Amino acid sequence: MSGWLLPGAAAAFWAGLIAWTAAGPTAPVTVWLVAGVGTLLAGAAAAPRVRSGPGSLEGAGLLGERRPAALTVVAPEQRLPGLGPPALAVALVCAGMFMLGVGWGGVHDHRVAGDVLRRLGPRGVELVATLRTDPSPGQFGWYAVADVSEVRWSSGALAIREPVWVQSGDDPPSAVRGDRVLLRGSLGDPDDPGFARSLRRRGIPAEIRVARFEWLGPSEGLVLHAAQDFRRFVGRTIRRLFPSREAGLLMGLALGDDSRLDPGVARDFQATGLGHLLVVSGENVAMVLAPVLCLAALIRLRRVPRLLLGLGTVVFFVVLTGAEPSVMRAGVMAGLTLAGVFLGRPRTTGSILAGAVLILVVLDPTLVWAIGFQLSVAATAGMVVLATPLAERLRFLPRPIALAAGTTLAAQLGVSPILLYHFHEVPAVTLLANVLAFPAVSPALLLGLLAGVLGIASLPVGRAVAALALLPMRYLELLADRLARAPVPWITSRGGLGVLVGGGAAVVGLVWWLRSRRRLPRPAVVVAFVLLPAVVWSGALAAGPPSGLVIHFFDVGQGDAALVTTPDGANVLIDAGPDPVEVATKLSALGVKRIDLAVATHPHADHVEGFPAIFARFPTSLVLDPGCDEPSPSYTEFLQAVREEDLPVRRPRAGETLAVGDLRIDVLAPRACAHGNDSDPNNDSLILRLTYREDVVLFPGDAEEPSQQVLLDDRVSLGAEVLKVPHHGGATSLVDFFNAVDPRLAIVSVGPNDYGHPVPEILAELRATGSRVLRTDRRGDVTVTFAPEGLLVQSGR
Repeated sequence: MSGWLLPGAAAAFWAGLIAWTAAGPTAPVTVWLVAGVGTLLAGAAAAPRVRSGPGSLEGAGLLGERRPAALTVVAPEQRLPGLGPPALAVALVCAGMFMLGVGWGGVHDHRVAGDVLRRLGPRGVELVATLRTDPSPGQFGWYAVADVSEVRWSSGALAIREPVWVQSGDDPPSAVRGDRVLLRGSLGDPDDPGFARSLRRRGIPAEIRVARFEWLGPSEGLVLHAAQDFRRFVGRTIRRLFPSREAGLLMGLALGDDSRLDPGVARDFQATGLGHLLVVSGENVAMVLAPVLCLAALIRLRRVPRLLLGLGTVVFFVVLTGAEPSVMRAGVMAGLTLAGVFLGRPRTTGSILAGAVLILVVLDPTLVWAIGFQLSVAATAGMVVLATPLAERLRFLPRPIALAAGTTLAAQLGVSPILLYHFHEVPAVTLLANVLAFPAVSPALLLGLLAGVLGIASLPVGRAVAALALLPMRYLELLADRLARAPVPWITSRGGLGVLVGGGAAVVGLVWWLRSRRRLPRPAVVVAFVLLPAVVWSGALAAGPPSGLVIHFFDVGQGDAALVTTPDGANVLIDAGPDPVEVATKLSALGVKRIDLAVATHPHADHVEGFPAIFARFPTSLVLDPGCDEPSPSYTEFLQAVREEDLPVRRPRAGETLAVGDLRIDVLAPRACAHGNDSDPNNDSLILRLTYREDVVLFPGDAEEPSQQVLLDDRVSLGAEVLKVPHHGGATSLVDFFNAVDPRLAIVSVGPNDYGHPVPEILAELRATGSRVLRTDRRGDVTVTFAPEGLLVQSGR
């Protein structure tokens, strides 16, 4: 029972921190803290006590005070009963830790609410800060997190220690985490209330929209400055020895540094469940710490210097890799392990994990909301409790393979409920991918780092070792690329608390069954195999060629994405929304295995952002793109993904016709790329009229009045039963255009926005044609099926 005490206490404290944020204050903070301390004291009183008693010879009076050393005996432990059964003590300790967690969450919440930066906004300010994260490119400009040391405004200045979210519309600067910077701009809350709540959960009270960025210099801290220099030095050395693609991969494998990671490689690793290899974890810490401790043993350092050297190495590595949640967890676990060995009191891995978690969430309560920390803890916990039992069940395999498969499956079972809750999907190919990747990861990492070290002394020797390291690295790249598009279904969900709780309960039940070594009754096994696919692949099981033409208009927020499926099994995807992975997830949930035609109607991010992940996962036969240049990060990444996947591309013009099976696609626009105004990209939109037998759908992209007027002047046949409303229902369409289409159903793909979309007048004009109007922001995903009895409409809300 005592073996579960520390893990139970850590879990209870974590739950208390979440309870305060989720439920709000139900009692004053001091009440929770006092009640927690009192309950812990009650648990301590109820717990059995261990006392060292006299040895048997000494207790019999056969040894005096001066006894021979040879007869010195170890006193046996005597367990004295507590005030209650052991289970009561554990329950009281967990209850007390829960109350303390609630109270500690309240303390943290009050601190964030009273932060200076939160009270100062909205106003123009000047911040002196240190970058906590590297500036990362976003949809518009760049973003980062910085720790502010001084804030100045028109009537005052203060020295503070508070974090801030940094947002800028400019190109990302060359600064890196740890650099000191000067930020001038507008301080306040983010426009999106949901994002503002997310920032406060992370302990970030405000956002600054930067108008001017100035680099002040590297970090003034000795350790952080040394880590910056070492990181730059390692990066330069690796880039001298390896091609850029492999250099970026090695930096990811060794240091968790994805700043130079090829986007295509990153997508392939994520799509196969290998993304964890690009995040620093306990394996990286062990690989760094082991040779240092071996060196200490060779030079015969004494215990205290050896401990200090090990702890110093761990601290430096944590700082070097940016103190990400996963590496902090691994670093604290390594520190506790070293301390336990030094004191002669080693502990189980489960207790060390629980102790590390408890220390970290006490120091930083916001970690309970950090997805990276959740996944790191869950994966480690899964390996602790499940790796050995699973490997034993796989004893029909060779021992190394059984261990690798057991460890991989254990970690995956640990993280799957969290992945399904946050991201709504888990790649089913991940077990195979990780088992096949296992033999190559360590050689790629060790040979790569060895090449970097040798390259310092001799460039030719370093390049020779680098050539060997390229073999496992390119094997990993090839493996991820091939398995990313393997015809293996994804485990998908709609998210929600039920998925997290139900999935967690299922994993706990599995742990109990495997560790108890009991055999399940045969009927239970049969029921599990029958029900499991129905639960995890419910959408995919319903997939397959429909009886009529079906269009899925996806709810992607302020953007467009629609999937057209024909009775002969053809899949045509028109636009991919503004989120990098949302549409790919929706396609997986529908059981889609391939894309016959992918259409990017125009280059704007809210239409093309999701395509790279789709191309990485799904074999795609042909891509349509208007081919009108529009410089933007999203469109550049789209074109790069097309090149990396070696996809055929066509840039059709008005009057061309394509066929996908029995589906006819008429290209109505553009004739040529538009020039002369800010709406050129919208008026460059591919306008497609899809016909399947007697069923017609019109997709005009974001075409505005000039493009629509050209179609009307040319008397192009526009009639369609279903219309995807142009430009999210903005005030950029002609009444005559709607009258010419004369749709029975009009779908407005729209989400929260600052543009006023959809405009009420446009909706009224659509309804005046006799059309039924549906909005994805109110109805969710809208599925339209052409049936003999008419249009059948289903929606997610």
